[in-house]
Amino acid sequence: MNTIALVQFLQRGKPEGKESMTLTLDQAAQATRKRPPRLPRKRRSQAGLKYGFAFVAPFAVLYLVFVLYPVLQAAQMSFFDWDLLGSVREFIGLENYERMLWGVDIQWSITNLFWWRIGVLALVAVLLVGPIKRRHISVWSVAGVLGLLGVFVALGFAPGKDGYWYDPTFWIALQNTLLFTAISTPIIALLGLVMALALQGQRRGSRWYQMAFFLPYILPVSVVTLIWTYFLSPGQGLLAQILTPLGIDPIPWLSDSNTALTAVIITTIWWTVGFNLVMFAAGLQDVDKSLYEAASLDGAGPWRKFVSVTLPGIRHVILLVMVMQAIASFQVFGQVNIMTGGGPGTSTEVLIRHIYQTGFRDFELGYASAMSLFLFALMLIVSVVQMRFLGKDDTK
Repeated sequence: MNTIALVQFLQRGKPEGKESMTLTLDQAAQATRKRPPRLPRKRRSQAGLKYGFAFVAPFAVLYLVFVLYPVLQAAQMSFFDWDLLGSVREFIGLENYERMLWGVDIQWSITNLFWWRIGVLALVAVLLVGPIKRRHISVWSVAGVLGLLGVFVALGFAPGKDGYWYDPTFWIALQNTLLFTAISTPIIALLGLVMALALQGQRRGSRWYQMAFFLPYILPVSVVTLIWTYFLSPGQGLLAQILTPLGIDPIPWLSDSNTALTAVIITTIWWTVGFNLVMFAAGLQDVDKSLYEAASLDGAGPWRKFVSVTLPGIRHVILLVMVMQAIASFQVFGQVNIMTGGGPGTSTEVLIRHIYQTGFRDFELGYASAMSLFLFALMLIVSVVQMRFLGKDDTK
C-alpha cells in the first residue's frame, strides 16, 4: 500500500533542481511513512461512547447521590409518619397529603375566589384563540387548557361555615410564596435587562457600574438582611432620616403586616438583580451587530430595533433568567427567616420556612416531605410552562 502511494506521488510531477529534489524526497518519505491502522467505524463509535461515559460519570454519580436519591427518599417518607428523632416510622398512606390539602367541612362554591377564577377562564380563552384560528390544537394546548380548568375547579373549594383546613398555615404560606414569586420574578428580570441595556457598549465606566451592581449578589444573606434591617429601621435607619425632613413619618416596614412582604421583596431585588444584569449583558454581546446596521438602513428606530433585533437575539437568556429566577423565588427562605421570622403574624410566612419548621422544629419529616414534593411539582409545572412559551422560536 505504501509503495503504491510512492508511485502515485512520483507520477504527480517532475522535480526541478537540487532543492526541489530534496523537497520531493522528503515529501516522498512522508508519503511512504507508515500510518497507524484506522479503526472500523463501529469500534470508533464504541470508543467515543466509552470516553463520553467517562466524562459524565462523575457528574452522574453526584447527581444520583445528592439529587435523585433525596427526591426518591422524600417521596417514600411522605407516605409515613416519620419522626426525625424517634423510631416511629408508621405507614399512613395519603394522610400527609390529606392533611396538607384538605380539612373539615370543605365545600365547593362557584363564588369562592370568583374574580381569580374569572381570570383563569380568561387565560383559557387566550390559549384557545390561536388553535381556533389555525384549526389545529396541539397536545400542549390541550394540557394547558385542562390544567387551567383544574385550577378553576380547585379554587372553588373552601371551608364551610364551621369548617377549617387541617393546616391553615400551609395555605397562607402557599399564598405568600405565590405572591412573592409573581411580584419579584418579573421585576428582577426586567430591571436586570434595563440595567444591562443602559450599560451596553463602550460607555465610560460601564464595567465599574456592572461590578458595583453585581457586588450585593456575592454577599451572604445574613449580611444583606443586616444591611436592610438597619436601613429600614424606623428609629435609627437611614431611610427614616431621609424621609423625616420631608415631613413623612417613619414607616415600620418590618413590623407592619401591610409592608413586611414589600420590604422583603425590595431586599431581594437589591440582592439578586446584579446576577441578571451580568446574564443579560453577556447575552447582548452575542447579538449580531450587522442586524442593527441592517435595521438602521431600513429606517428602524430604537424601539423597533429592540423588539425585532434585541429581544429575539437574547431569547435564550430571557428563558434562562426567568426559569432560574422563578425557582429561586419559590425557594425564598433566608431573608424571610432573618428579617421577619414569617411575621408579623403570618404575613410573610413562606412554604420553605413552613417546611423547615415542620421538619426540624416539629420533627415531622413525613409531612414536611409531602409539602416538599408539592412545592417540587409546582416549580416543575411553572418551569415547563415557561420553557414552552418563552422557548418557542418564532423565527422558524
